Amino acid sequence: MPPAQWGKFRVGDLEVTAFNDGILKTSLDLVIGMDRAVAESLAGPTENGAFFIPVNNFVFKRGDKTILIDAGAGNTMQPTLGKLPENLRAGGIAPSSVTHILLTHIHPDHANGLVDDAGEAHYPNAELLVHETEMDFWLGESQPGESEQTKRMHQRARVDLKPYMNRIRRMRDGEEYLGCGVVLAAGHSPGHTVWRIDGGGESFISWGDLVHFSAIQISHPDTPLTYDLDGEKAVVARKRILDMAANERLMVAGAHVNAPGFGHVVRKGSSFAFEAAS
Repeated sequence: MPPAQWGKFRVGDLEVTAFNDGILKTSLDLVIGMDRAVAESLAGPTENGAFFIPVNNFVFKRGDKTILIDAGAGNTMQPTLGKLPENLRAGGIAPSSVTHILLTHIHPDHANGLVDDAGEAHYPNAELLVHETEMDFWLGESQPGESEQTKRMHQRARVDLKPYMNRIRRMRDGEEYLGCGVVLAAGHSPGHTVWRIDGGGESFISWGDLVHFSAIQISHPDTPLTYDLDGEKAVVARKRILDMAANERLMVAGAHVNAPGFGHVVRKGSSFAFEAAS
């Protein structure tokens, strides 16, 4: 298993720590519109097409506030996941001390870790910040034509958010709270959010699943995955945010970017590359 913490970075007056929730076994079968040999050459060694990506979370403090970005998978997906609460404790952060959680979106590996196996809040004193479109979609009824997986995710979202319902701050595109600004990047999910965090003269972004397979989708941003509810929108959002990150030389905190989980997007010809922070 990876260590509890990947490392730290500074942006302005903020120190941000990358915490690990574990590793997720996934598959190149999810890649759409790319020759399999090309995908394998980019992803690196696989086990019959299966490979592993990290599930990263990020914590920073602002005054007396302790802010967590996403909440991991809990014990709902794979035995290699759900390590975030214990890793926070190992890093000196009691889950009860977390005051705010920024959700990039309400997918299992980002939101199921909000609750324990009994459905009780892992973070009993935290207020959730989530885009209103994301919340309304996942707490709403399933729509005709939805896959069985998406229907199950609707059901699970109700479990994940139930103990927090009286402390959820519904956010809109462009809105800011505690220096945390919402940049809507819909496609992977309807209200998928890139959080832009002000550090006092400098900013960093946490981009959730804007990039899920970083070895593929940064250099080939036109590549959607079957994980995306709307692959075309996801591609448009990815190109826009990659362009912004490169233009402004923003530090990027990536949910599924390999260790240390943060770095910078740079231009490489007509596309992009990722330079991990040292």
